[in-house]
Amino acid sequence: SVGRPAPRPPSTRRRGLTAAAVTGVVLAAILSEHAQPSSARGTTSTASTTPTIRPVGGSGLFGPDDRPRFTVDGVERAADVTWRVNDTTGTIVDSGTGRAGTRSVEVHPTSALPSGTYRLTVQTPGATSASTRFVRTIAGPVGSDPYFGLGVNPVASALPSLAALGAGSYRQDLQWSAVEKVAGRFDFAATDARIDPVVRDMGVSPLFVLDYGNVAYTNDPMAPPDVSKPAQAAAWKRYVKETVSHMRDRHPDTDLSYEVWNEWTNNHGVLPATPAAYIELARVTAQVIRATDPAATIVGPTQNAVSDDERAWIGEWFRLGGADHVDAVSIHPYSNPWGPETCVPTNPCIEDALAWLRTTADRYPRPDGSALPIWITEVGWPTQFAGPGWVQPEDQTAYVLRTYAIAAQYGVERLFLFEMAEPTTANGTARTFGLVGNADAGYEPKPSAAAWATMQRVLAGKRYVAEHRIGPVRHMRFTSPDGKHHARVVWQSEAQHLSTSVRVSLRGTGRIVEPTGSDKAVRGTAGKLDMSAKWIPRFVVWDE
Repeated sequence: SVGRPAPRPPSTRRRGLTAAAVTGVVLAAILSEHAQPSSARGTTSTASTTPTIRPVGGSGLFGPDDRPRFTVDGVERAADVTWRVNDTTGTIVDSGTGRAGTRSVEVHPTSALPSGTYRLTVQTPGATSASTRFVRTIAGPVGSDPYFGLGVNPVASALPSLAALGAGSYRQDLQWSAVEKVAGRFDFAATDARIDPVVRDMGVSPLFVLDYGNVAYTNDPMAPPDVSKPAQAAAWKRYVKETVSHMRDRHPDTDLSYEVWNEWTNNHGVLPATPAAYIELARVTAQVIRATDPAATIVGPTQNAVSDDERAWIGEWFRLGGADHVDAVSIHPYSNPWGPETCVPTNPCIEDALAWLRTTADRYPRPDGSALPIWITEVGWPTQFAGPGWVQPEDQTAYVLRTYAIAAQYGVERLFLFEMAEPTTANGTARTFGLVGNADAGYEPKPSAAAWATMQRVLAGKRYVAEHRIGPVRHMRFTSPDGKHHARVVWQSEAQHLSTSVRVSLRGTGRIVEPTGSDKAVRGTAGKLDMSAKWIPRFVVWDE
């Protein structure tokens, strides 16, 4: 990457990248459209109701042992439903008619579909149709590696998608006003009902954000407490102690982490936006957490670190001793609509930010001499919506995968993508960062969801070893701790439409795994494999 760039002016945040025509069988089919509610894609030549397709089980991602099944609402008779399944080449791989379900018509694909991404299209009388994307994930460890984290609003209907994606950790706000609705009275019942299914039942490691105000004490629901005022400091410390104590009692064997506030410079109320002001809150918070639950991990300062101004803030935070109050440095390196390695003078990038932060953190070691870990607790790219800064679905997919690979190279310990699912909103202005659509769309997986699930299964439990780079072509090797299982992440960052030849090492046999989840067996010749590097990373997997 290039040297340290200049600050990013607001004018550079333009309306996304212009998508070139995507060539190649895999990219053309899977990335053909942005996920929308099935009803939005239906076309009708009559007054017939557009059918609504929903996956049985609540998630459009199916494991290798799961049989994909769907309900079709808006039709009365199974005989009125015809359906087909297309793979990413557009080939029809299965078709049939509806089946009578308990309360609705159902579609049961009958073919033994291999891993990959598919589109189910349902046709009903009156030429009314609807379609939805679904994924057959590859085999692999699920939920075992906390490096693969997601920002999640853990409503019950979203949990099947969280389980199917395979996240090992997740991040959510644990807001002060949610657990102390009445001053002096703490009630965690509603919070537990949302957290327990994820932490207790699914075993996903939580990162709880201790944040936002409480009008009973701060007079503003978003403002932080002023800990220089005894009453506000006492109320905040009571909230932190009650919360941390409750979570440890309820989840005694869980890896619990806490982030102190969220993006101080955006949410500082009437207090200064300075590192010094944030450190005062973090100092008080860390004292309570360490006294209440010494096993918990404390994370901060939750700031962006991409532009020069953002890095200056974090640099001052280090110089003032901010690192003394955390166990990991957390950042939110948003750089949309640009990719993580797009480093030009007018566009500071994620890769340069990580290199700078790793060097800076190493200058401020912990008392035992070890370096503070880095956590990315928010990063992401929105797909098309009414506001600026969005990217095409293929860009979102490419940038997410590349960021996970690049972050591992710089020793990032955990990465929480923002976010798993799009929230349901009254208009189209926010937010479209999700890997899957919103509840109204049945959490339909975007192309990025298939790619994220594929990457998680390929790389879980492995750690970065080495990188080879030839111009815009990069390939990184990851290896399991026992040295027996390997994966290579291969991509080019020159242009979306290019397919660049590259030769990588492969002794014996292996598999090329596409971001869609499909794969094929390959064999190296004289210890080498000739393949193509594409805009969206591909994977080479082999064992010894």
